[in-house]
This record gives sequence, C-alpha cells and structure tokens, in this order.
Amino acid sequence: MPPIACILVSDFPLAALIRANPELRDHPVACSEGRGPHAHLSFVAPLARGAGVVVGMTVAQASAIAPDLNVVPRSAASERAAADALADAAESISPIVEEADDGRVYLELGRWGGDAASSSEPVDYREAAAEIVRRVRAVGMEAAVGIASSKELAWIAARCGGVRIIESGQETEFLNWVPLDLLGLDSELEATLARWGIRRLGEMARLDSREIGSRLGVAGADLVRLARGDLDRNRKPLTMRARAEEFVEQTELEYGIEQLEPMSFVMRGILERLTARLKLRGLVAGDMHLALELADRRRDQRRIAVAAATVEVRSMLALLILNLEKTPPEAAVEGIRISVQPRSPRPMQTDMFLPPAPAPDRLQTTLARLAALCGPEHVGALHPQNSHRPEAVELKPFAPPPPAPVQSAAPAPGAINRLMIRTIRPAQEVEVMCARGHPDFVRGRNLCARVISIAGPWRRQGEWWRWQSGGDEPPFARDYYDLALADGGVYRMYRDLHNQKWFVDGVYD
Repeated sequence: MPPIACILVSDFPLAALIRANPELRDHPVACSEGRGPHAHLSFVAPLARGAGVVVGMTVAQASAIAPDLNVVPRSAASERAAADALADAAESISPIVEEADDGRVYLELGRWGGDAASSSEPVDYREAAAEIVRRVRAVGMEAAVGIASSKELAWIAARCGGVRIIESGQETEFLNWVPLDLLGLDSELEATLARWGIRRLGEMARLDSREIGSRLGVAGADLVRLARGDLDRNRKPLTMRARAEEFVEQTELEYGIEQLEPMSFVMRGILERLTARLKLRGLVAGDMHLALELADRRRDQRRIAVAAATVEVRSMLALLILNLEKTPPEAAVEGIRISVQPRSPRPMQTDMFLPPAPAPDRLQTTLARLAALCGPEHVGALHPQNSHRPEAVELKPFAPPPPAPVQSAAPAPGAINRLMIRTIRPAQEVEVMCARGHPDFVRGRNLCARVISIAGPWRRQGEWWRWQSGGDEPPFARDYYDLALADGGVYRMYRDLHNQKWFVDGVYD
C-alpha cells in the first residue's frame, strides 16, 4: 500500500482567522466562542500564552492580563475557506485527497517521485514533506506533516509537530514512545489511564484487550489495537474529495463599510488568497461572483464577467471596483464573499517554422487589463454575425488565430494576381451623379473622379421578415457596383434603394 501523508494545522480555527487577517500574525491574539466580555476563549496564540492568557478565560479576564490582546470571534466562513485552501494545497501534490475535521487532510503519496513500484530503490519522502509545508505556507498557514503506512499513524506523527516520517518497520518503535497526551483522548479516559500509571502508548500493548474493553469500552480496545501496531485491520482507501466547481473566499467585518476605498482593501486580500489557491492548482480565474452582506440584513449579489481568464489581482480588483462604482451598494457592507470559476490556462505549442505568437499568460493579462479599463463588454474580436446584412458583426472573446505558414514570395508560373477588397466600416456616404441611369461621376470625402469602368449592379436585399414582425431595423435593399475611377482606384459602392443614397463599401488593393 502507498504511504499516507497527514497535513495538520494546529489550532485550526485560530489559524483560519490569522489567514483571513494577516496583520494579526505578529500580535497576541485569541479566538473566542461568541462576542462580548463574558465570552470564553477557545484558542490562544503562542504570544498571548506567553503573556499569561489561557484557554477558558473570559474576554474580560484575558484583557485585564494582556491589554494589547486581540480577541476575534470564531468564524465559520474563515474556517471553511481555510479548509478548502488546505485541500487545494494537498491536491496540488496528489490527486487522491481526503478532507477530515479540525484542520486535517490526508493524501496518498504513491505517485510522488514517479512509479515507486518499478524501482528497487526506496523513495525518500522528505522532499515531499518539505514541498507540502511550502505549499501550505503559500496559502497562508503553517502545518505539520506526518508520513506513515496508515492514516492513524500519519496523524499521530503529525501531532508530534514539524515533519516526521515513520519508515516501514519502525512503527512499533515509534508507537512505544508516543505519549498518550498526543492522541487527543477523552479527558475521562486519559485520567483513568493516568491513575493506572499508564503514560505512553507502548504500555498499553502489554494489556489484555478483552479486559480493557470490558472496563473502558470500545475506545480502550481500539487503543490497545493501536499500541500493538494492528493498523491495517480496518484500513480503507482514502475517500477522494469532490473536485471544486468554484473557489470561494469570504470575510466577516466587525463594522459596516460605506466607502469604496476600505472595501477595496478588504477585497484585495480576498483576491490574493484566491489567486494563491488557483496558482497552486495551475488554474486561472474566470467569471467572478460578488456577494455583499448589508447592514440592513439584505444581500447584494453581482456577477462580474471576465473577458480573459487571469490570476492578476490588480485586473480582477479593477473589475470589481468598476462594478461597485457603477451601482454602489444601498447600505453599509458587513460581509464580503467572492467566488471565481476556475479555468484552465490557454496552452500554446510553438513551431520551428512559424513566427512566434504572444505568450498565453501575457496575452491573458493584457486582455484582463483592457477589460478592467474599458469594461468586459467592450473587449474582444469582431466576427461576422449570422445575418444576411453584409456589415453585421458581433463581439466575441479574443483568441489569436494560428500564424499562417511562411510561403514563398515568388508567384507560380501563369498565376493571376487577384485584387483584395478592404472593407470600409461604417460605409461612407458619397455623391454620385448618373448619366442615363448609370454612375458617371463620384464626389465625396477624399474622393472626386469620373467613372471610367462599371461592373454591376448586383442586388442584395433581405431581413424583410424582421420588419414585418415588429423589428427595430428596416429591411435592406441595395444595388452594388464595382467602379473604376479616373484617379486609378477601384471601389465597391452601393445605392440604398430605400433612400436613394450612395455609399462607398470598400476599396480594392
């Protein structure tokens, strides 16, 4: 069986709050169950413990001992976001990840370092453990890592702190040393064992499991089984975590915010945490959803379209600010929730015989900045619309076409050079004087010459069905001509049959 790694974040509710509020990292801080001076502390940071603050004190008692203590109520939203970030860090190492409670995540390391089964050399998992610690730190937390042959043993190893790897064959030696207070036992069970003089797990292995079970129940029997190294009896495969459909970060504010500047400061921190998770998974951010908890108990929900998926915080923040400036919230904001839809970055395969194309990450960043400046609805590429009207176009997401292969400049023998038309949009109105019903002289902006050759007309008309059904645009009916003028130019023009006006539609190069 492949080894199991356990990622454990101690005092997880407090670590989640510090992750959401990085400014508290170097200050004495404690986590309380509820608000008010009579709320009890449930978790205390090391700096606060050094000042004499302990778990179980009320906020008033702790503040009297340490006046500079920061007390933050426990936040379910921060814990959920931190648990997702921890799972994302694990999934960036292994696809087989199981999420547990209290800041624990298990992952299978069978795929680390290639196929271990095909090599006779043992795999060194110290590098894997160091990489796990680095990636958890990248999402804003500090974690202990234990690696062993089972979930139980890996969890105990992680409870020791730091990085601890239990090699195959050393399980019994490690279990004999483990103190019982590392196992997080029930206080009554731990007190009973202490009265019996049992302090370490190895001392439980010498007891009769049936006698212990009759006195201490199933918990005592499982403890004896664990002490004897019977770890594989109930071992099951890891329960894989469902793949995230969206990445969510949120924060709850202590007081309402009415101005955009402090709100943008909070949103920047949320976006930085989101992009850190996306980068670990090799993803980029698509459309964003912003939910604001207002002071009047209402919720303001918005969808912000992202023209080009990106992980650049500045561009994403600019899109959010533009949306809020356009329609400000109707009350003070007490909570902010941002979710993004993950997208795979656009790949690019280079070719030795083609000119270089723009790098996908730089192109996406440029498009995201343009969308932040002009709005997502104004950034893209024009494509012909599914319409009978020749000039009908629509805006679609920009994707550069593959570069055309370089061809020889020498024409083939007998080849005919064809004229290419350069379309003029919008078409320019001109004045055309006719003789005997045919164009004879053209006058317009930067254009004044006699017609020396005519091809046409070709009649194009359509979309009358839209007009009859109550459409906004009238149907079109036009006679198109190709006119060669005395100035040496060849132009495509048309006469609108509804108003008898002439327009230049294009010029031949």
